[in-house]
Amino acid sequence: MIDVESLSFSYVSELTGDRVDALAGVDLSARPGTLTLVCGSSGCGKSTLMRSLTGLVPQMTPGELEGAVRIDGRDLAEVPLTEVGHLCSSVFQNPRTQFFCDTVAEELAFCGENYGRDRTDLIESSERAAKLMGIYALMDRKLSTLSGGQLQKVALACALASGAPVLLADEPTSNLDPAAIADVRRALELLKEQGMTIVVVEHRLHFLSGLADQVLLMEAGAVTRRWSGEEFYSMTDEERCSLGLRTLVDPGPPEAWVASRGSGEVAAGAEAPRLSCRNLSFSYGRTPVFQGFNADFHSGEITCIAGVNGVGKTTLVRVLCGLAAPNSGEISLDGVTSSRSQRRAMCALVMQDTGRQLFSDTLEGELTIGASDASGEVGEKLLADFDLANLGDRHPLSLSGGQKQRLVIAAARAARRPIVILDEPTSGVDARHLDSITATLRRIADEGAAVIVVTHDGEFASACADRLITLTPADGGCANEGKQL
Repeated sequence: MIDVESLSFSYVSELTGDRVDALAGVDLSARPGTLTLVCGSSGCGKSTLMRSLTGLVPQMTPGELEGAVRIDGRDLAEVPLTEVGHLCSSVFQNPRTQFFCDTVAEELAFCGENYGRDRTDLIESSERAAKLMGIYALMDRKLSTLSGGQLQKVALACALASGAPVLLADEPTSNLDPAAIADVRRALELLKEQGMTIVVVEHRLHFLSGLADQVLLMEAGAVTRRWSGEEFYSMTDEERCSLGLRTLVDPGPPEAWVASRGSGEVAAGAEAPRLSCRNLSFSYGRTPVFQGFNADFHSGEITCIAGVNGVGKTTLVRVLCGLAAPNSGEISLDGVTSSRSQRRAMCALVMQDTGRQLFSDTLEGELTIGASDASGEVGEKLLADFDLANLGDRHPLSLSGGQKQRLVIAAARAARRPIVILDEPTSGVDARHLDSITATLRRIADEGAAVIVVTHDGEFASACADRLITLTPADGGCANEGKQL
């Protein structure tokens, strides 16, 4: 069980030197066999609360802590981090930061090996967790070869294999396809039945309907609203929107996302496509990723690319923007066959893990790396458009996950490239910023760019896509194009 009493935490940022009041008087009680959902806007303190529940705050993040966090009656401030794993397991927002081994099987066994568990029990618990999360076929795969969504499922399986009585999950579905989200729900449901205490921080809310026992809303480090699960999921859309929360209704499978917007005219007219692919194929060694891919991407149009985790969506956009070479096929720009270097010069890419493409020591500097004129008032206006006003002097790595995401999109817009490619741009994004990103992509498209978006987010795709392409496994065809509007 979890008991949090009057928890407040503040610290001085090593990157900025500013005092950060991260938590303010948080109370939380969670009993075995229950699931607690914590929601709220990006940067409101949700992840800091989760770090407090693992003992990382204050033991790894020094600062001023008031109040108490107890798990099974033990005060975490007095429990060595080496022993916290017996009490709780966690899944971080970015799973890459919590892996230590080379293969999936080794990673699943890592925690138990550290604690000297019996080898037979260790293997059984690892295999059980892998089957529960639908990754048993990946046991021999290297972690470096997995997609972001597959890595997220591995991280959750590691938490399950640990055998700890408490599970803490920080946005466990942020990069998962609808089928994988259903897998996560089934796993959480089973763990509840087995008596585990579960706390989930999420922006995606619909999949926990009927499963969450209590819901907490955080604002500025404090818990400002509490509901039972039944009360929360029965609120009106008007109230939900006023609280800045994302949809409580399942958006359905990919084929329903774009069709739900109705029919209309093709946005691109008769002009030649900005980017065109013909018979495009790619493989890793003898393993095909996609074969015979054909698609046109027009100026002024937003195309969403969907498909299950690991099907090759990220690999496809790497080929499109010139970061990887196809095995066969042709890619044209404005009707002329292009080289990889030409495509790199024409494309702005927002990667899935935005932390990998932040290079400057300030937000303003990040904007001017690809656009020298995006400084001064221009840069300030651009940051304000992405709810990053007055943060121009901050270090990018001091931002929350959602803020980093918006910064990289702002930098892509500043570069004014004719092709803008985004890989999961709404991962870790709340409702207000999802709407902001949707409006920004429409603005970029209206300014003449061809916008290509890889996404699992049905709510986002329904709001912004002109058309949808569903990538399917290489041995079952390549792509199905949804309705073009």
